Amino acid sequence: MRFINKNIRRAAGMIYAVIFLVIISATVLLSYMNTTKSLKQELVYSNTALLHQIMEKTEMIFHEVDKDALGLLQEPEVRMFVDGNYATDLERMQRHSDLMKKLENVMNSNTQVHSIYFYAYGQKLYLSPYTSSEEAAFFDKGWREGFDSFDGYFKWLGVRSIEDRTAPFPVSKQVLTLVRSYPTLSSPSFRKGALIINMDESMIYNSALNEDVRRLGQAFVIDKDGVVISHSDKSMLGKNISSRKEIDRILGSAGEGNFTETVSGVPSLIFYASSGYTGWKYVSVIPSLQLNRELLTVRNWLFIISLLMFVAAIAAVFTVNAITYRPIESFVRSINKQLNSRKSTGTERNNEKLDGNLEAAEGLFDSFLLEHDNIQQQVRQNIPAMKWRLVSDMLMGYRTQYKDVKSSLDWLGIRLHSAHYIVLSAELDYKSRIPSKDLQLYSYAMCNVAEELIHSESHGMAVEMFDGRVVMIMSFEQNDPQSNMLRALSVADLIKTFVQEQFRKTVSIGVGRPYEKLEDLHHSFREANEALQYRMLLGANQVISIEDVEDFDSQHFYRLFDLEEAVMDAMRSADAGTVYKQLELLFQRTLQENIPPKMLKQICLQLVHRALKIGSDIGIDVDLLTGEDTRLYEKVELAEDAVEIKRDITGFFKDLLERIAEKRNARGSNETVAHILEYISKHYMQSDLSMNRIADTFQLSVPYLSKIFKEYTESNFTDYLIQLRVNKAKQLLEEGNAKVIHIAEKVGYSNSHSFIRIFKKVTGLTPGEYREQMILERSKTNVHEDK
Repeated sequence: MRFINKNIRRAAGMIYAVIFLVIISATVLLSYMNTTKSLKQELVYSNTALLHQIMEKTEMIFHEVDKDALGLLQEPEVRMFVDGNYATDLERMQRHSDLMKKLENVMNSNTQVHSIYFYAYGQKLYLSPYTSSEEAAFFDKGWREGFDSFDGYFKWLGVRSIEDRTAPFPVSKQVLTLVRSYPTLSSPSFRKGALIINMDESMIYNSALNEDVRRLGQAFVIDKDGVVISHSDKSMLGKNISSRKEIDRILGSAGEGNFTETVSGVPSLIFYASSGYTGWKYVSVIPSLQLNRELLTVRNWLFIISLLMFVAAIAAVFTVNAITYRPIESFVRSINKQLNSRKSTGTERNNEKLDGNLEAAEGLFDSFLLEHDNIQQQVRQNIPAMKWRLVSDMLMGYRTQYKDVKSSLDWLGIRLHSAHYIVLSAELDYKSRIPSKDLQLYSYAMCNVAEELIHSESHGMAVEMFDGRVVMIMSFEQNDPQSNMLRALSVADLIKTFVQEQFRKTVSIGVGRPYEKLEDLHHSFREANEALQYRMLLGANQVISIEDVEDFDSQHFYRLFDLEEAVMDAMRSADAGTVYKQLELLFQRTLQENIPPKMLKQICLQLVHRALKIGSDIGIDVDLLTGEDTRLYEKVELAEDAVEIKRDITGFFKDLLERIAEKRNARGSNETVAHILEYISKHYMQSDLSMNRIADTFQLSVPYLSKIFKEYTESNFTDYLIQLRVNKAKQLLEEGNAKVIHIAEKVGYSNSHSFIRIFKKVTGLTPGEYREQMILERSKTNVHEDK
């Protein structure tokens, strides 16, 4: 008892010190592990976002150049250059000069552009800002090898070295090349020319990559074959590095991702992202030592904090221990005295003091339990956010293994089968008209109803992803894609009916394809969102499966191109009835042939752009037009319904046609030109009809005749005569079975080969192909009418 009396505070202090040491060490260790895990995830997310930022900066430059290229291809000088249809050599030189100036303007407006030039397939002629040259003498013909056999409309070629000997200061540069076909939307067999834009690789690297390369460690760009497109080490440009282990793994992967690999003997973390625009892959290589630097800093700080906490705890233990155990020591001494003296006086008083200290301990324990309840309540409140984060990672393809997410799913109360998934994406129609608070309530209610309906069919969940869009994941036990799809469509129909009956609103739901593995879930999510976009064409309150809408045939696009040309022809002649008729036919065709919504918007914006060009050529104040419709492009891009686009585009053309009519009425008529046009309509079939002959007939000078003819017809004589003859030839081809050589003679061409060549340049088809197409369309129309 004497030993206890002397060492009870020290023994208790040592016990408490050990307990505190274990608690603090465990707390710090768990904090370090949790912080390390979170920090690693944040490092991965931040570096992935940084690589995306680099890719977006680079492609923003590419898109700006591509936008300038599209605008340049709409210039009338381009068509004349590739066709080579000039009335005189003087006109050819003047047109070439105008086009060279426009090329130079594009080059001067973009510092990244190293060189730019046109190539005419038929003429085998190059035209740059400084000179025109025959193909054999031109310095750069290497672009054709990577483009002539390409089926698309444009292509970004990899890095290549060129030496522009036509520029004022010839230099050799490593360039990235954009090649766009002319006409803009044409297959290889119908190309008339091409626009080639070479961009300085070093300036692209400095603009988009260099400012972030220190934070990324090493960043570069490769093409689909593993050839280096852009790199800080210029000696690497153009080299094929696909044999490297990490590059081979990147080339075999789609989309984006990251993995660890040893690069040049250094353990590193590899990030990569794929460009859907150019097909290139953006890569960053970060040494693990650089990534672990922040982790080491966190570890050191946690160690220092734990040491300070332990010292403070020990000091507090011995201070509190000295105060706390003083009554116990008194009690022990009293007991010791009582045992020695066989007396019991003072025992009750010491017990009262002990009871008082136990009450204090009880209060402290109650406070701890209350704090524990508060923590549990906070966890319950954060469950929706945790659920949203987990589902987002699964839908975006960040978490792809079922075994890795199963524990999280179980903790959140989410039931999913280990395979066979379908994603549905639902969104209230016309949500811009719904107040934000109501939209949140509708989305919350739709999530709850969707989960009830899903659980009645299978396992799954529903979450509100963003801005009122609800995403549902359904998983099935059986591997029966057809049956699973039917069950998913059934759930979607029930949700649609519920929203319509309970909310008095309509909802559209996109349904992706069924996939077996969780790692493919993001494909179904992307397809569901793409299917939902077809609401613009199919209308509101629809259940749209991706399998029902992805049947667009690229051949339909050429028929749309013909309709677009018909609209432009009617605009040039200010034929309002034909314009409205062709627009109506264009929108009907888009709905019948399942045109993707993005393509419909692109066609509409191209129609507006070309119509504005026609108005500008006539002399209408285009700034006034665009000033009144500054939001037209934005309306088209954000439209949720094809009817809205049709209304806005039709209104724009109506306004433009009225201004054209006002312009022409203000200009008055010209009897001389009227007589000339009548003369041409009577003699167009004569092969020797020319501007010189008409000038002699009407006793006018050729320059004056050219001036008044273009002023009042808004076209030059050659184009007008060619278009008139081609239109007459179309009528003859549609009306009977006359031979092409006889039709050529009837419309003023003594040489049938010249007629065929000109007809194909204007229509894109030979006379025989045009006749076959008309016969096929008439047969389809007859079959449809019979039905």
